[in-house]
Amino acid sequence: MTETPTPAIAFRISRADGDVLAERDPNLPFYPASTVKLAVLAAVGRGLESGALQLDQPVRSTDRFPSLVAGAPDFRILPGDEDPGMPPPGTPMPLAEVAERMIVVSSNEATNLLYDVVGFPAVNQVLADAGAVNSGVHRKFSDLAASRAGLPGNVITARDLGKLMEAVVGGRLADHHWTAWMCDMLSRQELGVIGTRVPTGTRWGSKSGWVDGIQHDVAFIGEPGPTTLVIAVCTRGFDEPQGEQCIAALTDLALAKAQRRDDASNAASS
Repeated sequence: MTETPTPAIAFRISRADGDVLAERDPNLPFYPASTVKLAVLAAVGRGLESGALQLDQPVRSTDRFPSLVAGAPDFRILPGDEDPGMPPPGTPMPLAEVAERMIVVSSNEATNLLYDVVGFPAVNQVLADAGAVNSGVHRKFSDLAASRAGLPGNVITARDLGKLMEAVVGGRLADHHWTAWMCDMLSRQELGVIGTRVPTGTRWGSKSGWVDGIQHDVAFIGEPGPTTLVIAVCTRGFDEPQGEQCIAALTDLALAKAQRRDDASNAASS
């Protein structure tokens, strides 16, 4: 029998410069689901900045991936989690398109391809440089053999997820050009909850993540810079509608709190 996880909600509301407006259980660990793709994106951005990677370099599509467990058969993405928009196996794709699918439609296949391009050490270096000290990325999506073998998995906290987004939009992980490239891609994400609560005309970008019983979202709101609002919410133990309601309610509270603080600051300086 599968044990039902104890319901939990953790969040961090901050500015990109690290000023924390509110948080709850910020260091509680969660399975990160697709929010790890934000760290992969930053690792790709760094590779592009250094010249080690090129936007037009070919990455060959595949629907089978080697397990971390020696001797285990190659695996496929779990049924229901596949990306139907990926080209047939063996088709070369520009790196830019692979990154786009990873973020915009949250493709697990595209993410696994990029793990091979940048390597897990580069992804974990991104986390370390962002100050996400309690988080790590160690295996690809759907590597069930590695899970059964008890190999290290992927973990995130609300604090670390917030600090990662702060570092991205604050320009602390890449130069201005590649920071803008990452933020533009996050602004095109087609999934997530936080963005649905943002006032029309306000810029935002996010990376959500979900599996059964897990619902997360992290977003920046406003033009990228040191004062950009960052909201990171992690939930578990709820069904999808309940998880979305939690994220939506916290987003509404965060936007209201940030507005009150801005109003008070403007009044004090006038």
